[in-house]
Amino acid sequence: MRRSLLSPAFPLIVLSAAFLAALAPGRAHAAKSQGYNYYFTEGYHVVIADLDSKSVEVRVAMPKPDARQNKRTVAQHAQDEGAAVAVNANFFGGPDNHPCGMARGYGVQYPATYGEAVNCETTLGWSKGKGAVFNSAGRHADAKHASQFSELVTGGGALLVGGVPRDWNHRKLEEHRACTAAGLSADRKKLILVVSGPSSCTGKGLQKVLAAAGAADAVHLDGGGSSKMWLRGKGYVNGVQGDRAPPVVIVVKAAPQKCPADCGSAPCVELPPPFGAQCLGRECRNGLGAIWNCELKFKKRLRCEKGRVASQDCAMACLPKPDGQHDVCSKCPAGNGLYCGKNLILNGDRNTLYRCSDGALSISKKCGKCEVMPPGVNDKCKCTGGERAHGRESACGFPAVRVSASNSGCPATRVWA
Repeated sequence: MRRSLLSPAFPLIVLSAAFLAALAPGRAHAAKSQGYNYYFTEGYHVVIADLDSKSVEVRVAMPKPDARQNKRTVAQHAQDEGAAVAVNANFFGGPDNHPCGMARGYGVQYPATYGEAVNCETTLGWSKGKGAVFNSAGRHADAKHASQFSELVTGGGALLVGGVPRDWNHRKLEEHRACTAAGLSADRKKLILVVSGPSSCTGKGLQKVLAAAGAADAVHLDGGGSSKMWLRGKGYVNGVQGDRAPPVVIVVKAAPQKCPADCGSAPCVELPPPFGAQCLGRECRNGLGAIWNCELKFKKRLRCEKGRVASQDCAMACLPKPDGQHDVCSKCPAGNGLYCGKNLILNGDRNTLYRCSDGALSISKKCGKCEVMPPGVNDKCKCTGGERAHGRESACGFPAVRVSASNSGCPATRVWA
């Protein structure tokens, strides 16, 4: 859950007249911030973000564990991320707005995607200071690029390849409507985002603006009523009516704060803005309060208790809730009870026995070897022959449990005998 948008340390300032004069003819309404700049030219809104910047980062909005939670407007994604800029990306479809083609944010794959032959097979990937546009058809492309790029979006076809315009996918890029595109500079240090007004897009116009902004390789993304560019302090700037809920959105945001030097041996965990990095068990920073907040990897939630940073591990994942509400741990895999670490999506220590209670984890005991039991029965520490011979089975874990089905027809929960 986010308590505020980007910090004041991330301002938008008006460019000097000398800088504006150096821009290509037709550019106007320019603004620049540390790590990125925005301008408007010939019916197109352009953002150029520095992938090498220490003050900003360019991400795909963090995928939520439940695909339905990714069904959010561009503005909502921006607010969740504490972003300064947000732009729509992949085409999407189905009742839960699943993205078409490959999609990844913060190194996390989106939970549900679908494919369309020809239409969703051109992918743009990037990480800090590097990127590529590639054909993502087939299984091998994902394996090849997964280890290289933490961020992936997929569009309807290439617009530029090596600086050369390509004939675009006319089925997906509908001219004289709104359109969205993303590209990379030849040195892979700049990501260029372009969004048109409601009816000003043409394929050649999009290619011209991308090339003028420094793009060498570019892909067009979802368009029409989905095309949206959101700027902090301005809202939507490209005038497209309506507000669809695209699951995949590119954001430009303040780079996370580095772990404080005085954390010492205390673990450091990063929260979204404005809370930033926190030292577990140490003094709360940046206004962290009593409301639970998911950390950036969605495996823990943190809050301030008696002036100190408290944390809870989540069995499956941490789920963000609206402002003013606690972020919550998703439910235990098979109800409340005891689980070996290897039996949890959290990927805890395989030989530690955890107690899972309403999604939150605590360590029950360390095992020599942890034994995964059948569904409905508590996992346990595995007894050795010597422990059995000396009657010390109680040291090996808890008694077997029976399964109690709820009256509401919900999945059975683990209950201690």
